[in-house]
Amino acid sequence: MSHYNIIDIFSGAGGLTEGFRDNSFKIVKHIEKDIAASQTLLLRDIFYYLQQSDKLYLYNKYLNNEITFETLLEHTPPEIHNKMLNIEIGHDTIDFIFNQIEEKTITGIIGGPPCQAYSTIGRAANRNKKDTDERIYLYRYYVEFLKKYRPNFFVFENVKGLLSFKDINGDLLFPKMQEEFREIGYSIDYRLINAADYGVPQKRERIIIFGVPDNSSKLIEKFFNALQSQKRKPISVKTALSDLPQLHQGQEKNQYQHEPNDYVRKYFRKNTNILLTQNIARPHREIDLKIYKEVALARSKGKNLKYNELDKSLITHKHTDKFLDRFKALDWNQPAHTVVAHIAKDGHHYIHPDIEQNRSITVREAARLQGFPDDFYFENSRTSAFTQIGNAVPPILSKKIAQAIKMIIKL
Repeated sequence: MSHYNIIDIFSGAGGLTEGFRDNSFKIVKHIEKDIAASQTLLLRDIFYYLQQSDKLYLYNKYLNNEITFETLLEHTPPEIHNKMLNIEIGHDTIDFIFNQIEEKTITGIIGGPPCQAYSTIGRAANRNKKDTDERIYLYRYYVEFLKKYRPNFFVFENVKGLLSFKDINGDLLFPKMQEEFREIGYSIDYRLINAADYGVPQKRERIIIFGVPDNSSKLIEKFFNALQSQKRKPISVKTALSDLPQLHQGQEKNQYQHEPNDYVRKYFRKNTNILLTQNIARPHREIDLKIYKEVALARSKGKNLKYNELDKSLITHKHTDKFLDRFKALDWNQPAHTVVAHIAKDGHHYIHPDIEQNRSITVREAARLQGFPDDFYFENSRTSAFTQIGNAVPPILSKKIAQAIKMIIKL
């Protein structure tokens, strides 16, 4: 076998998968329950097929609304469509899923169960749901995949809140998870990784768990050393967005305004013949625009303006003692703060740093801050695009994870 066979579970839009898309890896199956994220992933598989077949003009036609998704499907073979399994992993579906995976030799399993259950945000509100929130125990299906396929390695990504999360009995969940992995013969370790240290223009702390069969346990330290060796200086928002057009609220502009710098060319604009897409700014209420201006101006002077510090005429909420950071601007000269799925609800936490533009960021700008290339298109609405981006593993980081695996695991 000249490549590593990978199963990608709890895939989301495929941010983790994206790093594993080179000739060394063959992605056998993506498994994802969300319909829009699954369609995004299917489209991405089609994109890579068309690229290899010298037919990217069809992808551009699709982006331009000249042909339908169905027409794209007609131009791709069934084995490309069949990689995507849009299904929820659960007790009733797991045997069916196993039956859909024809390859029996699996080198690696990658993925991270949905993290909202472990997140420190909203933890108090979620406390009462613990006994009914099945997301807490989705990692047990990950264990089932390891038992079934006995891969040479696995990569499990999650929020750092997992380390402090307590289960229904009030016990820390993470040590129990570690024990369950060990019981089936896997050695594991984890590191808290900040994506900003790896070339992603965003401060984003996540746990990366790496596991191998017990007889290969020496590889774990080597993996984390190989990952560490790929660190680089942080990238600012300005560096990441420098070539994109100036927009005002409600505007759409899908043309680049400037030549790309080296960083943008390397990570976002490798494909010079693909259209810019999804660069549309949300419309905003007049009062929010006034707030955005104040907040962005304060940010440019190094200050995060709290809600109760706004001009009195702009404070409409009765409660000025909580949710004081409900408005937040990006800083041109720093990596972005963490992009989370809440961006799908409103853009108040992601105000564009350019005061003249006075708006929240677009889907394309959010995708860039998350490290997605410009030829990556998110189905099928602005809301679901933002959700997919906020939930993703940054592809720039996942590529370095894949690199580290290639450095240490020889087939």
